Amino acid sequence: MIDLFGWVAAAIGIAMNVPQLVRILRVRTSAGVSLRLWQVQASTTGAWMVHGFIVGKMQMQWPNMLMAAFGLLVVVFVLRDRRQAMVPQLLLTFGMWALLVSVEVFLGAVVFGFVVAVPQVLGQAAQLREMITAPDLSGVSSGFLAIMLVVQAMWFTFGIWTVDWSLIIAAGATASLALLNLTVYTVRWLRARSAVTLAV
Repeated sequence: MIDLFGWVAAAIGIAMNVPQLVRILRVRTSAGVSLRLWQVQASTTGAWMVHGFIVGKMQMQWPNMLMAAFGLLVVVFVLRDRRQAMVPQLLLTFGMWALLVSVEVFLGAVVFGFVVAVPQVLGQAAQLREMITAPDLSGVSSGFLAIMLVVQAMWFTFGIWTVDWSLIIAAGATASLALLNLTVYTVRWLRARSAVTLAV
C-alpha cells in the first residue's frame, strides 16, 4: 500500500510539470514564471533521483529523472523568451545538482534533507515574489501550483510512512510555501476576474 502511494505521488509529480510547460508553449510567454524556481526544480528533482537510487526506492528514481528533464525544458524556454545567456544559467542549474548529490553521498540523508530543502524553499519563495510583484501572471499555470502542493504533501506523507527524514524535512517545508503560492495566485486571479466583471 505504501509503495503504491509512492507511485501515485511519483505519477502526479511527473504530471505537475506538464501544465506549466504546455502553458508557456501555448501562450508563448514566460510572464510571471520564476526562472529560479525552475532551475531549482530541475536540480532538486535530479538530486532526488540520485537519492532514490541510493535508498533503493524506484518511486523516486525514473520519475524524478523525467521531472528534471521537464524542468530543464522550462528553464531553456524562459531563457530564450527573456533573451538571457544559456550557458551560465545552465551551469548554475547543473552546479546546484552536483552540490546536492555530493551532500547526499558524503553527509547522508538527514543532512541532505535539510540542504535540499533550502533551494526548494528559495525556489518557492522566488515564485512567490514573482507572483506578488509581476504585473502579469499570464504565463503561470494554476494547475502546476495546485499539483505542486498535492505532490509535496504526498511526499511528506510517504516520508512519514517510510521514515525517510530527507522527505519529511524537504517536502514539509516545500509544501508550506507551495500552499502560500497557490493562495496568492488564487487571490490575484479572483481580483482580476472581479475587476473584469466590474468593468463590464
